[in-house]
Amino acid sequence: MFSQAAFAHGPVFDCYIEGDNRVTCEAGFTDGSSAAGRQIHVQDPSNKVLLQGEVDKDNTYTFQPPAGSYSVVFFGGAGHEITIQSSDISR
Repeated sequence: MFSQAAFAHGPVFDCYIEGDNRVTCEAGFTDGSSAAGRQIHVQDPSNKVLLQGEVDKDNTYTFQPPAGSYSVVFFGGAGHEITIQSSDISR
C-alpha cells in the first residue's frame, strides 16, 4: 500500500525570454518546496548537453540560449523530469 504523502507534490517548470534575450527558467514543486540545487541541462536536438547548471536559491536558472533548436530539461529528482522545447519558450 502506498502512502498518499508520497504523491503530494509534483514539479513545476517554465521558461521565458527576458528583454535582453536571455532565457530564465523558474522551477519548484506544487507543494511549495524549493528546487534550489536541482540540475538543469540545455540540450541540442540530438540530446548533447550544451549547458548545464543548477537552480539558484531564488528557484531560477538563466542562460544565453544557443543558436538553433534546443531543449531545457529540469531534473527534479525521483522521476520528476520535465523538458521544454525552445519552440515553446516565449517572451
